[in-house]
Amino acid sequence: MEIAFIGRAFCYSPSSIEKDHAILAAVRERLQGTRRCQDIVQEDRLTDVPQADAYITMGRHPATLEWLVSRERQGLAVVNTTASVMLCNHRVRLTPQLAENGIAVPPLTGDDGYWVKRGNGCRMSDDDVLFAENRSAALRQQEEMVRRGIEEVEVRAHVTGSWVKFYGVTGTGFFRCYRMENGQPQRIESPATQLMAEQAAGVALLDVFGGDCIVKVDGQPVLVDLNDWPSFSPCREEAAEAIAQRVVQRING
Repeated sequence: MEIAFIGRAFCYSPSSIEKDHAILAAVRERLQGTRRCQDIVQEDRLTDVPQADAYITMGRHPATLEWLVSRERQGLAVVNTTASVMLCNHRVRLTPQLAENGIAVPPLTGDDGYWVKRGNGCRMSDDDVLFAENRSAALRQQEEMVRRGIEEVEVRAHVTGSWVKFYGVTGTGFFRCYRMENGQPQRIESPATQLMAEQAAGVALLDVFGGDCIVKVDGQPVLVDLNDWPSFSPCREEAAEAIAQRVVQRING
């Protein structure tokens, strides 16, 4: 059994290059004892990836996903699956699906401002996620994004409450969440957040996931972001153990 490791192109997470590499390297280290593990190759060098029996990938580029689809058609394990990554890359499709499955998402209108976000592909610059004080300003920012060539833009109302980040690995029992205070994570226990996050990961069919929510004053979380393969920086070592476990589960079917 040979496993390939594909790193995310730097343009997709320019502020987390080292952190992204660190979690992938930690997973590779844990699998090396029982599997033949290839070196990590960035997704812009796919031609350097030898044939493998399974693919552990943080890649997001459409060409990467197309390349991996052909491996999935051969019956090979790909973590995360290309379908789940493609869905996470299209916020304007993902958010309605989450809402249809009973997961709280930000409303379309509100009185506390709006967030204007790139609706297709992931955030690549600060201009891909903007705050607007009112709906008129939000619509102007939406038009500006379209002029920049971003065809799909999501506009949702701001939700007030506590900012919480979460990390999980499906099928392993691993879940962590952190309240962000002055930019620093403080671990908390939040069964409501865990339930919501795991349900959302189920909708998107994610093995490895993370995201952001706002916990309102009544204790109910509202999902504002769902991500494939976060960096797991507050809990990397524990997460790597769980991801390695999930990879083995997927390889074994």
